[in-house]
Parts: sequence; C-alpha cells; structure tokens
Amino acid sequence: MAAIAMVLMRFLLMPFALIAVVLFAMGLHITGTILYHQAAWHQTVATVTDVDPYFETKKNGLTIDGINVAVTYVVDDAPMTWSGKGKVIGLYAASIGDKVELYYDPADPSNLDTAAMKGWRGGLLLLAATGGFTAFYVWFFWLRRRNAP
Repeated sequence: MAAIAMVLMRFLLMPFALIAVVLFAMGLHITGTILYHQAAWHQTVATVTDVDPYFETKKNGLTIDGINVAVTYVVDDAPMTWSGKGKVIGLYAASIGDKVELYYDPADPSNLDTAAMKGWRGGLLLLAATGGFTAFYVWFFWLRRRNAP
C-alpha cells in the first residue's frame, strides 16, 4: 500500500516540480541578464528632464500606474535623449532634475537599463526555494531507492 502511495505522490507532485523548474530558469535568466548588463554595458549618468504620471486601465478592470520619463545623457561626448515609460529602463519613481546611473548598450546607446538588482532578495529566495524543491523531489521520488550497478 505504501508503494502505491509513493508512486501516486511521485506523479501528483510532478506538475509542481515542472513549474518549479520553469520558475528557476526564469530567475536565472533575469539574474543573468542583469549581471550581463552590469558587466558588458557602459555606465553613464542621466538627468531626468520630464516626469509625467500615467494610469492605464486594462480590459479586466485592473488599473496600472507608472511614470513617463525623459532623460538626457552623454555617450562618447554626444548628447542623447530618451523618453518613454520609466519601467522600460527600470525607473519607477523619479523627479525632474534627478541624476540616475544608467547602463547603455555600446552597440545601441538608446538601449538603456538601470541594471539594478531590484528585488534581488526575493529573486534569490525564489531561486533557492524552487531549486531546493526540485532537487528534493528528484532525489526523494526518483533517485534515493535506485541500486548502484
């Protein structure tokens, strides 16, 4: 009876293990992208020249708020400007005149990112929890009772 319960639990928990693997991969991708931007992109200091709050209402009634920003910065002695939704470059709060450290892609200086590890503690917790659950699942249900040849 216990063997049947173990087999049943193995397959009932499999969707959760697969979801944990996907979440772990997503966390690695996000962390890797941020670390890549910090290592390979160049850094500049931008000045916020315009801030305009906005509110969007989705079809389901959910209201999202944010800011539209305009920033000026210098790349290789050439002045550059960027404007758009602040969340695209990692700005969620800003005031006119603020100095913001941004990273830019050397191949396309209009591609900006704060490359800040916002929420990194939560991300590390997600990586640890999903990785730990998946490793325990694989060990407990698939590897621990295998006989070595």
